[in-house]
Amino acid sequence: MEKLLRRTWAEIDLDALKYNYNAIRSHSGDKEIIAIVKADAYGHDDKNISLRLYELGVRRFAVSNIWEGIKLRRAGLDGEILIFGYTESGFFDELVEYSLTQTVGGYEYAEALSDYALSKGLRLPVHIKINTGMNRVGIDTEEELDRILLLGGLDCKAAYTHFSCADSIDKQDIEYTDAQQEKLINIAGGKGLLIHSQNSAGIAYHGCYKADAVRAGIILYGLSPNYPLPLPFKLKPVMSLRSCVQQIKHIKAGTYISYGRTFCSDKDMDIAVVPVGYADGYFRDFSSKGKMLINGRLCGVLGRVCMDQTVVDVTGADVKPGDIATVYGGECEQTGIDYNASMIGTIGYELTCAVSCRVPRVIISGGKIIDVVRYGDTAL
Repeated sequence: MEKLLRRTWAEIDLDALKYNYNAIRSHSGDKEIIAIVKADAYGHDDKNISLRLYELGVRRFAVSNIWEGIKLRRAGLDGEILIFGYTESGFFDELVEYSLTQTVGGYEYAEALSDYALSKGLRLPVHIKINTGMNRVGIDTEEELDRILLLGGLDCKAAYTHFSCADSIDKQDIEYTDAQQEKLINIAGGKGLLIHSQNSAGIAYHGCYKADAVRAGIILYGLSPNYPLPLPFKLKPVMSLRSCVQQIKHIKAGTYISYGRTFCSDKDMDIAVVPVGYADGYFRDFSSKGKMLINGRLCGVLGRVCMDQTVVDVTGADVKPGDIATVYGGECEQTGIDYNASMIGTIGYELTCAVSCRVPRVIISGGKIIDVVRYGDTAL
């Protein structure tokens, strides 16, 4: 275990996950929570995240594609697993084998699923996607919905939509989101279907909307759908990305650091080499911008972030090889994931999803390591 923790790793705090889930549940009242665990649970390890959420009472989960759903079934996850994306006909057998629920967003696709199911003498569970203004996947009219509901091979469980700007407090964006919700209810209300529309932003900023369930995504992981817009409840970050000091060097004034000679010291300095880089998901955009926390000291990145290593300024700090460097973490604002994302013009979702598969996920519960996930050890 100790050998594993000597390069770069992502700590996944299941106690923080529990805290966030309870905060969301309290804020959402009696609405059921659908846990969004696509993209490896936004980079947090879908298996451990999903199984802990199931222990907490979650019975509905959502993924992007069939392979994510199969992976969770093989991991022993019960409950409904909804696939948001398209599953081609060659994999309809796997929908049945692994008891997966498919999204349908058009009549032709719904008919193909129904025909397949009827040929097998069964009915396939589906959720029907309503396009209310995102203009990606989804049907547009009540007539289309009624035609799908008549298909004999489908067990239509729910209807849902996706908001495009629920994370905005701009008046026009609020009105647009209200119109999306109204269209969903006008099309799918009164059909006996479970209704869900509120994504993380919808949960936070549009809690009054009528629905049977809500879809908790980024807020489950303790991040904001629109940093720095305040949330109406407190969250804790689930992921911390850590590395360690590999080497300390003393350099003289006039010394260049890293590729391209983009940084030149204007004084004598102590520098530390930290073995984390863009191949681990620490973006090159952090070159000469980012800060890492080492022994309580914020240490600025010097020069360009490399594929496997980054150099930071430790001048005047009590730092030695082997000391832990917090790349992302909740210890201070400057190492927060949302803060770092905003620094380089992106969102927290992208930073957690970008933490690469070569970075082990160290799963922590009750302050103890309960699992270490190394993605190269086994194949799906």
